[in-house]
Amino acid sequence: MDPVGRALKALDQLVLKPLEDIASGAEGIVEALAEQLDVPKPRVAAVAVPLDECGGQPGGLCRGIAGVYEPGLIRISYRSSLPSLLHLFAHHLQAVEMGERFLQARRAEAERLPWELRPLEIAAAVRAAQLARRAPPRILRVWEEEIKPKIKELDENLAQLKADVEQLYRYAEIYARR
Repeated sequence: MDPVGRALKALDQLVLKPLEDIASGAEGIVEALAEQLDVPKPRVAAVAVPLDECGGQPGGLCRGIAGVYEPGLIRISYRSSLPSLLHLFAHHLQAVEMGERFLQARRAEAERLPWELRPLEIAAAVRAAQLARRAPPRILRVWEEEIKPKIKELDENLAQLKADVEQLYRYAEIYARR
């Protein structure tokens, strides 16, 4: 197999598969909570790219965040924590309860208030704490025994893969000079 093919195969095995495993475990947690509360469950995606409060839009002072909620979808950084996942699920509950008003309120708050002073964020933080207190013990066990080891594995894999890809770029640069 050529170097590019090897790199792509390694990317699939070392990064994409663990990301799927993290998302699957997080989705299991969210599904258990959704069933407990009798609400539709959102999908969960784990990403290995930085997330920020500006949604990746240039300009402005944007802080890194652990995840993003869009109606029906929770996107978490693979390094996210269980409290962050619960916070994003709390946003899902807000969206289910408020319907279209959720997006309108979130947009209005984003235009006028810093992140930590937005009413939807404050309410989600409180609700996440309530969810944590009422969560079945299985949820913490899934996080600790299934997801955390995958996070560590992915950290190690990314470091290894970055070195391999940097070497591939150097080869490409040398080849381009010929």
